[in-house]
Amino acid sequence: MTATAARPSRPAPSAAPSAVPLLALVEFASGVLQGGFPILLPRLGEHLDLRASDLSLALGVEFLVSGVAVPLTSRLGDLYGHRRLLRATVLLTLLGFTVTALAPDLPVLLAGRALSGFLACWLPLEFAVLRDRLGEERGGRAVGPLVGALTVGSTLGALAVGGLGADPAATRPLLWALAALPLLALPVVWRLVPESETRAAGRIDWAGAGLLSLGLTLLLAGLGASGVLPAAVVLPLLVAGALLLALFVRQELRAAEPMVDVRLLARRATAPVFGLSFLLGCALYGAQGPTLAFQAAEPAETGYGLGAVPLVLGLLVLPQTVAATLGAVTAHRLVRRHDAPAVLGSGFALCAAGYGAIALGHAAAWQFVLGGALAGYGAGLGLSLLPALLMRRLPADQTGIGTGVYNTLKSLAGAAAGVVAAAVLDHLVLRAEVPAEGAYTLVWTGCAVLCALGVPVALALRAPRGR
Repeated sequence: MTATAARPSRPAPSAAPSAVPLLALVEFASGVLQGGFPILLPRLGEHLDLRASDLSLALGVEFLVSGVAVPLTSRLGDLYGHRRLLRATVLLTLLGFTVTALAPDLPVLLAGRALSGFLACWLPLEFAVLRDRLGEERGGRAVGPLVGALTVGSTLGALAVGGLGADPAATRPLLWALAALPLLALPVVWRLVPESETRAAGRIDWAGAGLLSLGLTLLLAGLGASGVLPAAVVLPLLVAGALLLALFVRQELRAAEPMVDVRLLARRATAPVFGLSFLLGCALYGAQGPTLAFQAAEPAETGYGLGAVPLVLGLLVLPQTVAATLGAVTAHRLVRRHDAPAVLGSGFALCAAGYGAIALGHAAAWQFVLGGALAGYGAGLGLSLLPALLMRRLPADQTGIGTGVYNTLKSLAGAAAGVVAAAVLDHLVLRAEVPAEGAYTLVWTGCAVLCALGVPVALALRAPRGR
């Protein structure tokens, strides 16, 4: 793709430098939303009489929409301006959290979480604004403050929601408080954040968007229904979903202006980064719902769990999010002293060790604290280094779509992992609608294995020879 408007050699001094703290503020709000809502999810599940697998499904639907929305909004941003699309996604996120706060049952909750999936679009659009306004090198360095603000917001969000949510009656008011955060972010993205100036040529591949959306929906629906529907129904859903995704790949290879540049996935310079983003997404998001459900489970009723109330859930998340913040902040400092692939490989190894430790021992809170801290620091290294590595390997006019593909794979990994986790919880049951302890152990073990697979991939990374 070629740019239709030239980008000035230097960013506008009055607007570009201020973009970093402004966008960090937006990402702080995003972090509060991402850290606060999962803490409320088990209590919301009690209000709506939902199963543990339903909670994983609610997170999976959010990631599914993210997986489709991120490349679409990123491509629209490349064409028409990234700030313009950032505004639209903030509005859609506001609507999603509002619907979630109103939800009386599972279908409405799923609708609200689907709209909330547009929250994942914020970060790639912000990356593109920074790359455009600050240039490749400074834009890459600015990733750290944004990821740091995101993780700090997630930490404080988990603690605040956990502390205020001890009373079950506070669940709905806290959902409304979360819904207010996108409203507070609107003035920032509407008036203060500068617009990107680089424009790509072309148009939107709506056929590709349709095939991707329908294919993923059928595939993940088949996986999610595998525990409750007969194989005669599940198998056609899986086959139809896989067929539509194959048609999507063919459509993207033939399209003059594809929604997702699948060739970008196969490039020697970028393929390992995309693969690592998928593995990291599976590990981070696949265990989120099951871990919260396990920690909230009452030992007297299930024989396992910690019986954690929202405040305790927030405190249990704290070590992981603090460690992730430290990982994001220190990642580039470590790269100055050590080889970048070695630092990234160490991050994946720490993630594997953290999830493995939880799989081996999860009878006490300290075991989640220790395992979560290990996994969190490793994830922080990956979340900070992978986008910066990718931006250095992309042409300037493909920054939006490239980082969009990166976040798409991470979101789709979360969707797939969430649905698979829900299926595991539905299949391995202690009794009706109550998962067996072994189901949770299997989920954590799977996350550990996925992270371990990322270690050799990260160590094999080398500087790209060309684009």
